[in-house]
Amino acid sequence: MSRLRRGLLVLLLSTLSTGSWAGQPTDEIGGDFSLTDHHGDAFELSQLRGKLVLLFFGYTFCPDICPTELSNLAAVLNGLGDQGERVQGLFVTLDPERDTSEVLREYTGYFNPSLIGLTGAGEEVDRIAQMYRVRYQRHERPDGRYSLDHTADLYVIDQQGELAAVVPYGLPPEHVLRLVRDMLSREEPG
Repeated sequence: MSRLRRGLLVLLLSTLSTGSWAGQPTDEIGGDFSLTDHHGDAFELSQLRGKLVLLFFGYTFCPDICPTELSNLAAVLNGLGDQGERVQGLFVTLDPERDTSEVLREYTGYFNPSLIGLTGAGEEVDRIAQMYRVRYQRHERPDGRYSLDHTADLYVIDQQGELAAVVPYGLPPEHVLRLVRDMLSREEPG
């Protein structure tokens, strides 16, 4: 990739990680949270301090966007090689009614064995979605089933637990991989 293209990408992503996002200062977006992981164990975001976190919100019954974005997230995680130990992918369900720990374990394992699926009570999920400015809406169908429209951005949380970037939906995994490698290189251990 040319220096100009890389510079434009860094500018785009740094613009998203500083200033504002959807009218909100990014320092007001995010924060620590507690949920239940796909093994049924208590999980706190703070337990990942020291790792770069790639956080995505969605649901397992999503017909297209979630599988595509989780495939892209898996491509990023797989593309990191040895650096992958310093990065953790998280998938927070917006549909805790259907997405139990067991459902999430099977679903996330399909994409990448290191990916952690998270669920909780509806109120907990609502609170965390609000913290990250994730919008979602349930749409009932005449047959009794439902779908969700939802924000499909990727949230990059740095090693100190602070939101570092919001990657807009649709950016190719190669771009996210470059961002992650760049962030990891700035925090080289030792």
